[in-house]
Amino acid sequence: MTRQHLWTAAAVLGVLLLAGPAAAGQASMLNSSEASAFMGVWVISFESPRGGTFEQTLTVRDESGKVAARIEGGRGGGNDITDIAKDGDDLVLTFERTGRGGNPSETVMTLTLDGAMINATMSVGGGQFSLSGTGKKE
Repeated sequence: MTRQHLWTAAAVLGVLLLAGPAAAGQASMLNSSEASAFMGVWVISFESPRGGTFEQTLTVRDESGKVAARIEGGRGGGNDITDIAKDGDDLVLTFERTGRGGNPSETVMTLTLDGAMINATMSVGGGQFSLSGTGKKE
């Protein structure tokens, strides 16, 4: 192997190690037992700040005893979510989405169960704006 190949391999390995679970599609560190009520496929309808509504499909699942999630719909396509935590009775998902102009933007989604329904609040771009919605399990 040439020196250039070694440097390339080292750089790729470094990126993979730094990216951690998100790059590998792994689950969060939160135990599934702590979020069992949130498990399933949820269709959440959000109110748009420009009027109207849009739907997002959120799948929360058990992956080897840890919580994993994926959100579909909206800009930038689907996102695997590995930064998942509990805050009291709420489940908090933190992830990056592609915003306008292709720029990444941090999104924090807080989920609260309300009987068979789920209430969701999304804070986008470090709180630049928020969206709220409700949903139900498929």
